[in-house]
Amino acid sequence: MLGGLIDAGGDVETIKEILQLIPRHFSRCKSINLETKHVWSHGFKASRIEFKILEEDEEIQIGKILQAALDMTKEAKLSKRAVDFVLGSVNLLIEVESKVHGTNSSDTHLHEAGSADTLADIFGVAAACDSLKLFDGEITSTPVAIGGGSVTFSHGTLGVPAPAVMEILKMHHIPMKGGPETVELTTPTGIAMLANLAHTFNAIYPEMIPDKVGYGAGRRQLVSSPNLLRIVLGSREGSITNEVIDMLETNLDDISGEVLAHTLQRLIDSGAKDAWLTAAQFKKNRPGNVLHVLCAVQDMEKFSRMIMEETGTLGIRHQRWGRFILGREFKTLNIEIAGRRFEVRVKLARDAAGNLIRAKPEFDDIGSISKTVSMPARYIEQLVSKEIERLVKSEREHLA
Repeated sequence: MLGGLIDAGGDVETIKEILQLIPRHFSRCKSINLETKHVWSHGFKASRIEFKILEEDEEIQIGKILQAALDMTKEAKLSKRAVDFVLGSVNLLIEVESKVHGTNSSDTHLHEAGSADTLADIFGVAAACDSLKLFDGEITSTPVAIGGGSVTFSHGTLGVPAPAVMEILKMHHIPMKGGPETVELTTPTGIAMLANLAHTFNAIYPEMIPDKVGYGAGRRQLVSSPNLLRIVLGSREGSITNEVIDMLETNLDDISGEVLAHTLQRLIDSGAKDAWLTAAQFKKNRPGNVLHVLCAVQDMEKFSRMIMEETGTLGIRHQRWGRFILGREFKTLNIEIAGRRFEVRVKLARDAAGNLIRAKPEFDDIGSISKTVSMPARYIEQLVSKEIERLVKSEREHLA
């Protein structure tokens, strides 16, 4: 992943600078250096990274690697999104390792994931994504190729995927597929990072214009396939796009409000384009709700199963719709509030000529700032709106 991001233009010097924080905050690591090289895999050129690490051979408790990550994020020059990605990835590794071994987090020891290269992988990817401004956009992944055969690690030999990988796939509802080689192709650290990066998982690429392509190479030489991870950076042109989506609906009259709220949140978190409830009255005058879900065509079966699992419904109606959408992009505003600086994501919508039609801040960011500075959310929203007005005015003056 890191090799692919560097191949796509990630800033190597920024990555190296952040990696030098590891020996200062992780006692097991004495020194670390990053080397990048071009290699060929089955005739395809790619970038491969290698960490030269001097570290002590000791078993690490979970608390030490988490504390190191927390200390590094305070010193590293990373965006809030990048910090969230780092801590989300580390905490996910801790959670699944504790779960698969049946221990409390404080008692769990990390073996393969307890070395300095775990921190190097996660912080390196965070820095690369920051330098490419990927956290401001949409990140989509294809289904994960897990490989096959068996893998040998500190607890013995087991079938692929490793238990921690399977647990993350299950927890985050990530689609997987076996092969194409009978070796381990997905590691716990890799899938933990992907779970905290990707917003959606689709069998086909989204509509976009490719701008940059990066290929990251692994060390292992596979028998019949190039051992590469491809990363494509693209953009939408801001024109009105016609796309086909699926609408799923089901009537619910015997389910609690708590379960409904949980179901809506899970659908959105799993990549549904939208999900909502409509109040209704059914046979025998029973009050209830109609659950509506918009999703990509290729995700229809996934969301149908999810709705059935969560609600217990026996049937789901399905319609295929066409819709027009404006091109969207995200920008991050840096704004000072109550003497502190915060980042706020702003969603921009443009017409076919590229003219700005709408700019709307992400309310989650506003709510977070409101809690941090103990001010009403509506007041924060007003301050952010003024910054957006300046952004729009500046852009129009530039175009003029």
